[in-house]
Amino acid sequence: TDSLDLLTSLPWRKAEARDISTDEARAALNAGHSGLDKVKKRILQQLAVMRLKGRQSGSILCFVGAPGTGKTSIGERIAQALGRKYVRVSLGGVRDEADIRGHRRTYIGAMPGRIIDGIHKCGANNPVMVLDEVDKLSQSYNGDPSSALLEVLDPEQNFSFTDHYLNVPFDLSDVLFICTANTLDTIPEPLLNRMEVIRFQGYTPIEKREIARQHPLPRAMAEVGIPDGALTVSDEAIEAVIENYTREAGVRGLKKRMDQLCRSAAVAMVDDPAAKLTVTADNLADYMDMNPVRRRQ
Repeated sequence: TDSLDLLTSLPWRKAEARDISTDEARAALNAGHSGLDKVKKRILQQLAVMRLKGRQSGSILCFVGAPGTGKTSIGERIAQALGRKYVRVSLGGVRDEADIRGHRRTYIGAMPGRIIDGIHKCGANNPVMVLDEVDKLSQSYNGDPSSALLEVLDPEQNFSFTDHYLNVPFDLSDVLFICTANTLDTIPEPLLNRMEVIRFQGYTPIEKREIARQHPLPRAMAEVGIPDGALTVSDEAIEAVIENYTREAGVRGLKKRMDQLCRSAAVAMVDDPAAKLTVTADNLADYMDMNPVRRRQ
């Protein structure tokens, strides 16, 4: 009965194509991510091709770069630009082919594969599906999950993808698949050949300063309950955080440092509720609970 419930609740009806505005897409990408101009340009090309052809078309994009460079989160912005549902499927550590294709119903504890499960949860047959950490797939005696992904990502085959749990073909051709990876070294060649690699090179210090100003700092202030106007952080202080307290291509460490700074400010505000705090490069060390990162000469 569980398989029948899943079968009847899947979105079988083909979704109507939505007009894609490159201006809206550009605005959505710029609102969520600073920099990454080459990446955004390639994504806009993909969306333009989809608009001209009126259907899902083009290569399977594979975003490759260091952690924290925005590979996964930019998938949400693409979904927003397209007006589609967003679903993320984590593949890190997957070593069983049944995680992709599903278990046959004759097995105890049988479950559908992660692809069909993602389609079921989002309730649409044309979502933007991010296959996260595709470079961390592994093989075992239960099969090779990367081989199962070949059928999922191949537009010549995925219109009739058959999950073993359902045992009924399902059309995945309208799904916009985006893969992410930290490195290409561990991705099998047949799988890599089906994808177009787009490298995320990381952010410059200037881009990191703008990102901190627009996203992590306001979010950290809201999370700890700092009211507007009670805390001022100078550009020089943010630059000092980037230079002395982080060592990364992405911005995850920068987010942690902004959280740390705001927590320290919250303690000072509880001690003196009327205080108006200003963080500068000179007093930044008072708000950091770690020593500056030593860099190689």
